[in-house]
Amino acid sequence: MLPEQAYGEGMQKGLKTQDVFQRYGKKKNVTMVELSNEMLDAYNMTHYKSITIKDDPEALRFVRKCLETDQVGARKIKEITDDGGLISAYYQMPGEQKEVNRFVLFKVNQKGVITLVYIEGELDSDDLITILFNK
Repeated sequence: MLPEQAYGEGMQKGLKTQDVFQRYGKKKNVTMVELSNEMLDAYNMTHYKSITIKDDPEALRFVRKCLETDQVGARKIKEITDDGGLISAYYQMPGEQKEVNRFVLFKVNQKGVITLVYIEGELDSDDLITILFNK
């Protein structure tokens, strides 16, 4: 098993969206970010990983397919579709431990730039909204 597979499975175990990070993480026109433990502790998170993919229609189809799988059993906090395709989503899933929540956020902008974010930690939806929208 590759080290990134071992890490990815622990972090996003059981989620198809982990495949997006593994498949596209090291490709051209892709930016992937993982926060350090110091940053995570400040926000009561245990994991934060994001990926931005520029102008890749195949990646968009793949991401949407993964989200379709992961949304089963998730609490859909927000979903926006346009022309039948998902363009924005915010899901909350239970973590492996009772006090840990997992969040998947997705957006594709008008220029076709895909952003997918995975967050895990002892925070709830309101905490996450506060972190995201208040500097």
